[in-house]
Amino acid sequence: MGSEDLQSHYARVTNLGNGTRMIVVASPANLAVLSESASADELTGLTLAAHAAHEPLPSALFRNAVLAIIEVDPQDRRSLDRISAVREQNPELDLVAAINDASVSLVRTLLREGISDVVALPFDPSEIVQVILDVSARRGEEIAAETTLAPVTVVARSIGGCGATSLATHLAAELAARDETGRGTLIVDLDIQLGAVADYLGVTPRNTISDLLTGEHRLDEELVRSVATDAGGGLWVIGAPRSIVPLESIDTDVLLRLLTFLRRQYAHVVLDLPANWTNWALSAALAADTVLLVVELSVASLRQAKRRLELFDTVGIDRSRIKIVVNRAERRLFRSINLEDVATTLGHPVLGSLALDAPLVSTAQNQGVLVGSVQRKSRYLADVAQLTTQLQELASGSQG
Repeated sequence: MGSEDLQSHYARVTNLGNGTRMIVVASPANLAVLSESASADELTGLTLAAHAAHEPLPSALFRNAVLAIIEVDPQDRRSLDRISAVREQNPELDLVAAINDASVSLVRTLLREGISDVVALPFDPSEIVQVILDVSARRGEEIAAETTLAPVTVVARSIGGCGATSLATHLAAELAARDETGRGTLIVDLDIQLGAVADYLGVTPRNTISDLLTGEHRLDEELVRSVATDAGGGLWVIGAPRSIVPLESIDTDVLLRLLTFLRRQYAHVVLDLPANWTNWALSAALAADTVLLVVELSVASLRQAKRRLELFDTVGIDRSRIKIVVNRAERRLFRSINLEDVATTLGHPVLGSLALDAPLVSTAQNQGVLVGSVQRKSRYLADVAQLTTQLQELASGSQG
């Protein structure tokens, strides 16, 4: 495949026009070697730019570029800073470093900083062809993933102790059991001060959500895999910080970028939010497909739920995306408050309820397992399964 064919191939898989460019930036000597060893057909479609390894590069050089292969001299700090600057100024550009005798540690450093790949100097035309094919294929996969972002379900609590985390963990496990894509379901514990998702699932994460929020500049699949803990059955967990951290320590933009990245990796994402509402928590709720607001049949819970619904209205969360779930609902004829009363009080329909199965649920929590591990069949599990079915049917209806 000649470079002209590669150019057309790259433009096609990246959904860009043939007006885009692929650039090789290197010293005159290295470009001369490339020109001598490659055929004219192999160089067709490549822009060759002669610049010494330390020489600053004009920003206009990368206008309309989709791929840049840039020479790096690891012994010259200016050269390393140069490629970092290109990365920072052109976040969408696929960037490849060309290095002579690159060490493993240097390659790892460059990859962490967002470099797509590394090629050897002097240039080998066949290696450049392979890099172009690899990068174009990866970009094509990313674009495909952009159009199929996984749904996000936020679980919010009316008051502390209302059973929101229990619902979040069991809902996530049920979604994982139903997943047919093989991508799995991810539950993220965003209750950064009191989070207990990992405890409820009996896992001990090596890393936590903090590692993803502080390392956003090098966010990649490898980093996510190092943080997400396998809870079994296709369920993955990103746990809350081990130590209590200030609620305001989360940057909203960083969190939203992380959320988008996670939606590309998993089939479903469940977020367990804290009881206190912050700008970042509201932004996460705004980005979600569904917000499950968990309430109890108590005056205190309903009062706080009503306040939260008013808050959601204020920030623009569509009421159609908010679903009320009543936890610890007693199945008896005479109750001081029933589900109809909840809907009337909140001015919002109730999606469903979860049975009062207190001894069983608390026993499972204390053991760090899901209810099904203690008792295979229960009213609580049946209600979670029914709720999951309702949510999936609603999602299918909205897509149709």
